[in-house]
Amino acid sequence: MRTVELPALTGIRFYAALAVFLSHVSITAEMERLSSAHKIFDLGVLGVSFFFVLSGFILTYNYAGIFKSGVPASGYKQFIWDRVSKIYPVHLATMLMAIPIQILSPNKPLDWRAVPLHALLIQCWLPFTKTIFYNYLNVPSWSISCEWFFYLLAPLAIFCVLGNIRRRLLLVTVITAYACILGLFLSHNHSTFSRNFFVNWFAPSRFVDFVAGVFVARVFLSDKARKLAVMAVPAQMTGIVCLASAVFLRDHAPWPLQGGLLYVPGAALLVFGLAYSKGAFAAHLARPWLRRLGMASFSFYMLHTPMFRVLRGIYFYFGWGTRSWVGFWLVSIAAYLVIQTAAFITLYKYELPMQKWLRRLRARPTPTAKPLEILESPLSLDNAYACIKIAAEANSH
Repeated sequence: MRTVELPALTGIRFYAALAVFLSHVSITAEMERLSSAHKIFDLGVLGVSFFFVLSGFILTYNYAGIFKSGVPASGYKQFIWDRVSKIYPVHLATMLMAIPIQILSPNKPLDWRAVPLHALLIQCWLPFTKTIFYNYLNVPSWSISCEWFFYLLAPLAIFCVLGNIRRRLLLVTVITAYACILGLFLSHNHSTFSRNFFVNWFAPSRFVDFVAGVFVARVFLSDKARKLAVMAVPAQMTGIVCLASAVFLRDHAPWPLQGGLLYVPGAALLVFGLAYSKGAFAAHLARPWLRRLGMASFSFYMLHTPMFRVLRGIYFYFGWGTRSWVGFWLVSIAAYLVIQTAAFITLYKYELPMQKWLRRLRARPTPTAKPLEILESPLSLDNAYACIKIAAEANSH
């Protein structure tokens, strides 16, 4: 794995998580009415799509040396274990937190069939829309279910994209065929909700976002990367413009683009530009405090919805309401501070310790070198050969 950090890509994770936070910040119906007319509170899809593209880029950047020439079984197992140790502890904790909240929910009682699906992170793998299992418990874990799907295919995707033209064409052909079959399937007698599900939340459909990140990493790791460094700041600016445009165009775009595809070009350009750590925006994202916020973004993302639901329950119990913009922002800022504090505590007291512990479980012990034995007859040819053999074995370890 590569050890050179790309600090701007750590800092940008905070803003992507904040976009999702703003899309869920409405605690009461009155707050939802206030925020519904403003695009800044409709950035959740942008944030998730950006995370998917960034995930493809970072994993390719880190594991290119392992999977560029093949997908060895040992490397694949280690990769999967590293991913499990990264996402599963926080996912499991927030899922368990969400169970009593869901049970006590007056609007939507828990469907217990959803629990094993969420525990295995496969709630977005099932092509069924009659029972929406992803919409239970900690709902944002739907994107982690997609990520888990990506992880299983990531080594193969890296192998294809970093390989020769035939491998890349094979991957593109498979994705194109899937898109054509899905489009043909959804174009006949399927509801708007079904289309929305298969475009937005179905894990195989969102694999395109991830693969886009893999292709961006290929360009960044290529021999031409130094020459392309002059395009870093223009790529950042163009990416931001594309993302902002997609926010305003999404409601008018054709339905196949409304999931995440509309945001992929802008996200890809922004990730590519920030990877070079050039320009004022990249310098801002590389600040230590913002990098720490970026490190805590996963815990923040996984905690914010359960904590919002608790706050919503308190509002409902006491009959509170927030009907003005002043109250809206006071509640939003207070909620953010509480959730961000909980995210930092989770990161340093649970997420990172559990990740290290799980990775140590699989870590192979380093074999120690065998000591050279003192032979009784050092002038013997047999003993001389044995000495050389022992030394060679020691050096090999």
